[in-house]
This record gives sequence, C-alpha cells and structure tokens, in this order.
Amino acid sequence: MRKFTLVLLSTVALGPITAQAADLAPVRMSSKAPAQVGNWTGFYIGGNVGYGWGSYGASNATGTIVNSNGGSGIYGFNAVSGNGNGVTAGIQAGYNWQIEQTVLGIEADWQYLNSKASTGNSAIAVPVFIGGNFSGSTSVSTDWYATFRGRVGYAFGPALLYATGGIALADTKVSASATGSIVTALFPPTLGPLGSMNASDSAVLIGYTVGGGFEYALGAGWSVKGEYLHMGFGTKGYNLTGSLQSPAGLTGVIATHVDIKPSFDIARVGVNYRF
Repeated sequence: MRKFTLVLLSTVALGPITAQAADLAPVRMSSKAPAQVGNWTGFYIGGNVGYGWGSYGASNATGTIVNSNGGSGIYGFNAVSGNGNGVTAGIQAGYNWQIEQTVLGIEADWQYLNSKASTGNSAIAVPVFIGGNFSGSTSVSTDWYATFRGRVGYAFGPALLYATGGIALADTKVSASATGSIVTALFPPTLGPLGSMNASDSAVLIGYTVGGGFEYALGAGWSVKGEYLHMGFGTKGYNLTGSLQSPAGLTGVIATHVDIKPSFDIARVGVNYRF
C-alpha cells in the first residue's frame, strides 16, 4: 500500500513537467549570423558644405556702338574664358525606398556657390566713326544652383553606396564695363575722355547633373555622407547693353553679345536626419 502511494505521487508530479517539455520546440543552432541591413526607408532633410570647380567657356563675342549723332561702328570684345572656383553650401531633402538591399530615392537641394571668373582689357574697340578706343573688364559669375535628382544605391550594414543624376539649375551672370577715349587732335595725336559704360545680363540655366556618393548611418536617424556631382549647362547667349556718357557731350549705346558655356564639378560632405 505504501509503495502504491509513492508511485502514484511520482506519476502526478512528473506528468505536467513531461507535458511541458514535449511542447517546447527544438532549438536549432546556426553557424551563420543574419546580415545586418540598415533601414533607409523614409523622409530625410540635411545640410552640406563643399567646394566647386567652375569652367566658363566663351565664344562669339561681338560689340557695336551707336552715338547720338547717328554714327555707328563695330568693336572687338575679348570674351571671358576661365575658371571660377569657390565654396558651396546648402540644404537637401528627399525620400528613400528600400527593397531588400536596393535603395531607390529622390532628392532636391539648393546651394550657394561663390564662383566667378574675370579678365581685364576685355573691351578693346576702334570704332571708325570715332577714332578712339576702349579698355575695360568682363566677368561671369554663379551665385546659386539647385538640383532635382534620382538616386539608386546598395545598402550593406549601416553603409549606402549610391549613384545619382537628374536636372540642374544655375543662376549665371555676365557683367562688362568699359572706358573710352576719343581722338581730339591729329597733329599731334591726342586722346580725350569719351565716357564709360556698365552693363550686365543674367539668366537661370537648365542643364544636367550626374554623380555618386557614400552615406553612413550613425543611429537615431542621423547619417553622414560624401558626394560628387558634375553639372553641365550647354551654351547660353548673353546680350549686354549700356549707355555711354561722355564729358564732351557725346552720348550713345554700346551693345555686346557673348556666348558662355558653364560647367561645374562639386565635391561636398553633409549630414542627414531621417524621420
């Protein structure tokens, strides 16, 4: 009787334990850890700073002058062709979609750019009807640019390597100034003041941009990036018209035309915050 009681108590005590052990799923050990892929999906906004290398090719430069007496003439114009390098800084915003390790995105940015190229003795004229000449300077500058781009990248761990391309805008301005002299006596040859002029023309150019970059996630929504962009804008014609005012009482109009072909290479670093 005492043995039967012990066997019964043992069976009642061990029964639930055996049932619970039977319900547990078997544990499988894996020798390969899962890949750690960051989540890049979402809106982001940030800022950047960098340096720009600008190239301004000039061609087809011509000029005419018409005075108040009805005379006119053609003068030569040494166009600006040079490099305008300077600092760039601005803001960007965009959205990413991540599909496994592929990241697709769109981004827009607006940037300040300190880019200017200039040359002296650019307006050299000998209008036949005047018998004199001009000397002066011209400059071409870009104060800002903006881009609207698509992005495609590959995410590995907290890093993202991407290519980018799209549309670029740039505000480019051409300015010219000239001071003239006129022949007041032939024997001996004497030059007197003719007057001076200042003129400018600006336009927002539309072109293309391509490039690439590397972005690294720091956590808590923050990331840092490095990026390179090339921008090209084709050829744009500028027309500059200025009024000539002479101490001798001669007035007139100077008109200048020049074709400018700007392009830029931009290297910059930035920071983004992802929502």
